[in-house]
Amino acid sequence: MNTDDWTAFGAIVTAVGVVVAAVMAYWTTRKAAAAAADSADTAREVAQIERDRWHRELTPKLTFSLIRVGSNRLRLTTTLAGPVGLDHLDTITLTVRDEAGRDHSARPHYDEAMRTELPSVIWGPARFSPGVDGVAAPGRQCIIRSLERGNFVHRQMDNSEPPSWFQDPGDWVDGYWEAKLRLHAVCEVEGHRPWIVVAEVVNPGVGYISDGSDEMEIPEQYR
Repeated sequence: MNTDDWTAFGAIVTAVGVVVAAVMAYWTTRKAAAAAADSADTAREVAQIERDRWHRELTPKLTFSLIRVGSNRLRLTTTLAGPVGLDHLDTITLTVRDEAGRDHSARPHYDEAMRTELPSVIWGPARFSPGVDGVAAPGRQCIIRSLERGNFVHRQMDNSEPPSWFQDPGDWVDGYWEAKLRLHAVCEVEGHRPWIVVAEVVNPGVGYISDGSDEMEIPEQYR
């Protein structure tokens, strides 16, 4: 090979080296970018796991007690008992849940009036008193605002009302006079996702706090 041939060969080798170096640099950059993306994904996953853990640890500890204060009246006490780290709740939306294990959807024999009334029926022992503390009929839901940890709030409740097609109120009494009050609570505070708390509260039945009157009479609809 003469000098020109060696020069050309050297140029080819140099060009190949440049291409190889460029390819290697490209793949190195790709691998670094992929590693960085994987690292970022891992960091996000770890951060989400930590946020979820913290959210679970801050799940409100609500306690409920139900007492009878009259023949047709009850008082529900809601207390924010914890946890440490959750100082208050902005709102608690309480909803009375229907009894468990039974389907109360419309039956084929229901007429139009029954179907219209059905959504307002609370299949349980008590309802929030409509017109009190902003509660709308039929009394399935109420809202508690700004409850601090360690504090409690009262909400007035009434005996639930049987639907109009119940010819014998005794059937309603048998089913609900001592049934537990089932509650669904949505707890909200700014900066956090809502928490869901469900509870079953012991029903005091006919027991109540005496106001000095004679022995309590059974409500008319329960006689």
